[in-house]
Amino acid sequence: MLSFEINKQTETTLSLKWLKQVADIFGQENKLKGGWYFSLAFVDSKTIKRLNKKYRGQDKVTDVLSFEEDFKNFVNVPIDRKYLGEIVICVPQAKKQAKDIKCSFKNEIARLLIHGLAHLSGYDHEKVGQGEAAKMLKFEKKILERLKIWDVFKFEEDQINC
Repeated sequence: MLSFEINKQTETTLSLKWLKQVADIFGQENKLKGGWYFSLAFVDSKTIKRLNKKYRGQDKVTDVLSFEEDFKNFVNVPIDRKYLGEIVICVPQAKKQAKDIKCSFKNEIARLLIHGLAHLSGYDHEKVGQGEAAKMLKFEKKILERLKIWDVFKFEEDQINC
């Protein structure tokens, strides 16, 4: 089972039920055994830019950052859970991307959450070859299909196949 806490540093209107559904399907597809826990923060552009510069050396706004279990001093993990990590999502960037690809904010947040969780589970698309990047996208696609929102994000397959 995958549980989480939410830290809203910026205002966002998302259904907790939707976020739980995304996390549950991710946990099922990733075959996570036992109790796992992650934290999810919603931040503004200034905050994500600062974090991106500090931890990735990139002085720009990004949509999502993932921090593995080494950062567990950020949260109080329930004693019966294993800590997966922290995911930080930039709300203004997610809204912009949703508008650009003509999807709902809710669905873009789901995609970013899945992407962040995939990184915390060991998937990568940046420091690996095209095959590993495609493997990550294929995994994310399975979850997005189960949520019945993959059609919105099909364009990502074209980016991998370039």
